[in-house]
Amino acid sequence: MGDFPEVLSLRKRKSVVVDSFPVMRDAVAKLLQQHRLADVVEKFDTAHSAFEGCLQLRPDFLITDVDLGGSRMGLDLCRSLKRLDAPPQVMVFSSTSAPNIVADCISSGADSFVHRSADPAYFVTAVQAMIGDRPVWYAGKDHEASIDVACIGPNIAQALTNREQEVLALLLQRYSNPEISTRLFLARQTVKNYVSSILQKLELSSRHELLTTYAEISCR
Repeated sequence: MGDFPEVLSLRKRKSVVVDSFPVMRDAVAKLLQQHRLADVVEKFDTAHSAFEGCLQLRPDFLITDVDLGGSRMGLDLCRSLKRLDAPPQVMVFSSTSAPNIVADCISSGADSFVHRSADPAYFVTAVQAMIGDRPVWYAGKDHEASIDVACIGPNIAQALTNREQEVLALLLQRYSNPEISTRLFLARQTVKNYVSSILQKLELSSRHELLTTYAEISCR
């Protein structure tokens, strides 16, 4: 067995960075290269050029903003990539962490979400975790927590209404019903109804089971 070359160890990890702003593209690409997270890093400024580039490069992972010259084009890119036979892992690196955006990332099939308030060391750790199949959902310093999403995928998220997805995003950040009511401008009973509907659709019995099944939250 020892006479065979270790082909797998020689395989180069390839990545793609997509952002409308050159400075941000270059900064993210530099971090990936400096920390040896990828051997090949290609940069694109639009969803269309990135998708065409991915068809040629077949990257292992991709990092994109939510908006790429058009509203939520980054999420459209994610959905298109996830339809490929061998889709790359996708991290959304965004300056907004609004609940509806986070919910849309989940339903689009994104593997990780990192808010741009994260410091470089945390960003690098998050990419390393995603590469190791441990998706990280970090909503920003205001939330003081990162969320590892283990099981939620597009099929589950698509079973929920847009409002239910917004409520789910806050549930995964351990917001209470009164806090969700305040953030989404909903009556508390309405929030309670949404939570019950979400649990029923996910076939779970309680909020505790939701968190233990789908997320492990650890403060930074």
